[in-house]
Amino acid sequence: MGGLKKADKLVYIETYGCSTNQNDSEIMTGLLKEAGYKIVNDVKEADSIIINTCNVKSITEQREIYRIKEIKKAYPNKKLIIAGCMAEGQPKKINEIVPNASLLGTRSVSKVVNVIESTNSGFVVKELSQQKDKILLPIISQNPVISITQINDGCLSSCSFCGTKLARGNLHSYSADAIIKQMQNMKRASGCKEFWITSQDCAVWGFDNGSNIAKLLKCICEEVNGEWRLRVGMANPAYMKKYYNELIEVYSDQRIFKFLHLPVQSGSDKVLNDMRRGHTAKDFKEIVNAFRKRYPEIQIWTDIIVGYPTETEEDFKDSMKLISEVKPDFVNISRFGARPGTKAAKLKPLTSEVVKDRSRRMTSICKDIFIEQNKKWLGWQGSIFIDERNEEKQSWIGRNFSYRPIILKDNLEFGQILDVKIISADRNLIGIKV
Repeated sequence: MGGLKKADKLVYIETYGCSTNQNDSEIMTGLLKEAGYKIVNDVKEADSIIINTCNVKSITEQREIYRIKEIKKAYPNKKLIIAGCMAEGQPKKINEIVPNASLLGTRSVSKVVNVIESTNSGFVVKELSQQKDKILLPIISQNPVISITQINDGCLSSCSFCGTKLARGNLHSYSADAIIKQMQNMKRASGCKEFWITSQDCAVWGFDNGSNIAKLLKCICEEVNGEWRLRVGMANPAYMKKYYNELIEVYSDQRIFKFLHLPVQSGSDKVLNDMRRGHTAKDFKEIVNAFRKRYPEIQIWTDIIVGYPTETEEDFKDSMKLISEVKPDFVNISRFGARPGTKAAKLKPLTSEVVKDRSRRMTSICKDIFIEQNKKWLGWQGSIFIDERNEEKQSWIGRNFSYRPIILKDNLEFGQILDVKIISADRNLIGIKV
């Protein structure tokens, strides 16, 4: 590094995708700052540009490719590093678009300083598929009170549609001791008061060492002292069904948000089998009902793919029926788009008109359910934790015990805990201090 000029140390990072990708960028930021680099917020100021990509949806990929081409055209002399799932899963495609860009894979984040140095020295580097734990590394969190903690890499599933598995690989769980130590470090160093534990599938943490996430949460609650909140990330029903009663018990700790993200993907067992999901619609309902029986106000999120190649109109109606019965609080609806290298990419796709129509119909019922679920909270009064700021609307967002976002217009600060009353409940929950 001794030969680098000051200007060579200006780095811009642009991030796409999930909380795991966000955390990868936070780790890269921490490592680069520790090595003497400066992270800039304007791409014009940078000498090196890192695009941390997502590979989960074709529409996201299209947006990323457009952005990569745009940056390369506008700044041909800047050094470019493509990181994340596209770099790992589609290196040939990236090479076709920007042959002079270096690549940094999802499991090689700890190598970011070496990649930057080599790229600045004129080399094209491809740092891929190196298994390194992304735990207990320097982190610069994007939010002053939220710390994202990855608990494992990869997953155990082999879903026919998923490009993320191709990029992030098989399950590798980080040790409970390391996870707890990182949380303690972040709490002490940055004053973090809200943790997000995240991975490609939180439900499988520990399956490679004889444990599970319920046991991990119990250890966290016992060993991370003080006042904090914790949000559990996405979990596949196929694995959660093995121990969900144990998890329900651990959720009784008041510091754990009563929040569950359980992606079902389809209401048709035939389609779920085609997708190789490893669970049924009944499994999904059973888990949701069990959590709601113990915690009636728990917030349920799920994911639905519409227009999978083998999905018939009857299959789609099964999905509509499932969502109407379960009434999730939020549904992430994705139109099927073939991901390169997946088994589903070999199937004959449905027409775009059919897929769009099903997407519109699913969106319509989910919107109504979302508003219906929100209206149940009108008049609620209780404690919230301020964890988000909307600069555009000049408002703050706080979360209650079930991770419900409540908007306030008051003059507040990150990390505040205050009592509010919900005075408006439609598409948003709006509250006032009491």
